[in-house]
Amino acid sequence: MDLIKKILKIVGLVTIGLMIVGPFLFTHSDEPVDGKTEIQYWHSTGQKEQSPYYITAFNSLNDSIRVKSVVIPWQEQEKKVLTALLSGNPPDVVGQFSPVVKWASRMALRPLDDFIERDGLDSSLFFPSLWKEMKWQGHIFAIPVYTASYALFINKRLFREAGLDPDLIPQNWDEVRELSRKLTKIDIDGNYEQIGFIPFYQQTLVPSQATLPTPIILAWQLGADFLVDNGRSLNLNNPEMHQACQWILDYMGDFQLDKLSAFTAGFGYGDQHCFVSEKIAMMILPSTFPEHIECYHPDLEYSIGMIPNFKGYETTSFSGCWWVAIPRGARNPEKSWEFIKFMTDTEVQLATVEAMEENLFPANRRAAYDKRFNKDRETNIFVKHIELANSPAVVPMAHDVFWREFYNAVEHIMHKIQSIDEALEQADKMVNNELHKTLKYDEYVRSRIDLND
Repeated sequence: MDLIKKILKIVGLVTIGLMIVGPFLFTHSDEPVDGKTEIQYWHSTGQKEQSPYYITAFNSLNDSIRVKSVVIPWQEQEKKVLTALLSGNPPDVVGQFSPVVKWASRMALRPLDDFIERDGLDSSLFFPSLWKEMKWQGHIFAIPVYTASYALFINKRLFREAGLDPDLIPQNWDEVRELSRKLTKIDIDGNYEQIGFIPFYQQTLVPSQATLPTPIILAWQLGADFLVDNGRSLNLNNPEMHQACQWILDYMGDFQLDKLSAFTAGFGYGDQHCFVSEKIAMMILPSTFPEHIECYHPDLEYSIGMIPNFKGYETTSFSGCWWVAIPRGARNPEKSWEFIKFMTDTEVQLATVEAMEENLFPANRRAAYDKRFNKDRETNIFVKHIELANSPAVVPMAHDVFWREFYNAVEHIMHKIQSIDEALEQADKMVNNELHKTLKYDEYVRSRIDLND
């Protein structure tokens, strides 16, 4: 009886396992379709159509390969792709947004160096920060396809009402602070009705509505390097980060923090966004935000400019990217590579961004600077910021932990719970603990798996 129970238990577990991985095990086929070999491309989509332009175009032009689009909900992508990898039946191409290193360090992606060298793919075709993010352990594991950008948005009506030139875009942080004081309004009870600029505004918003983490932007402008020891350790408590936090701490001295917290508590999504509802006069926002304004406040008078800088220093920004890669164990790497090359073509990138619902930018610099795309002042400002950008994957092997601890540290500094040194040192300790564990595991895996298998 016990033996029968054990057998039934095993059969049950196998059945459950097949239910989980079955869709991946039995749906992939590279059998010729109309004389063409089918490859599967797993991705999320922001296109107006389920099958993006570049897939339709590739399928109509290529004589030997047909791409099957498999759209996966964003929140399920990582789980489903990794499950397929473990089943030994991965897709031929995968599109992702999370840090490449998170995937490469799991040995989930095939290095692309041999294809790049053979076909002479010029890395200068792509924006520098985007290409840098594709690297891990001296290899290129993915190719960037699309990105987004940021700029300083100003409310022209609020400038005019404050007696300021509505065409005046502050160039440096001293000017921002001076203008903010003139743009801030307080009612008779001492409550804020309107504020010029808030340098640290932590609110969980979808990326299309969120501002940049100003403290790290300031530190980058001052020349901060966060990774030391060949990328094996984080040094968040560096002089530049300390100076950035001190500047913000001094700036926040213009506000009563309890009143400020009450003021920002009313902010939200849609028409309750603080810039759309005209509660904040200046804000660093993403290149997708004009569409948000058009939807919720089409009459809003605004302009955009370069992100301010410290005098004597160059500005910088923040640009992550959507990338494509070939999963480890993919059956048709040559055909997958042909599709990836097609996606990065200048004309294909231009046509694809035109078809997108989101206001994304080509990772291909020729496409981004092409007058058919870069056709107005605003677009050109966003493109300039991509050239100067840093990657949001500051500590790619401990990405989520870094941002959690970073925001906790700055929050403690702003509310004077901890000193700058104490807060940054504590964040360093927490992130480095995670980073060192992850690196140790990565070394263990790499010692047992041939990268070129």
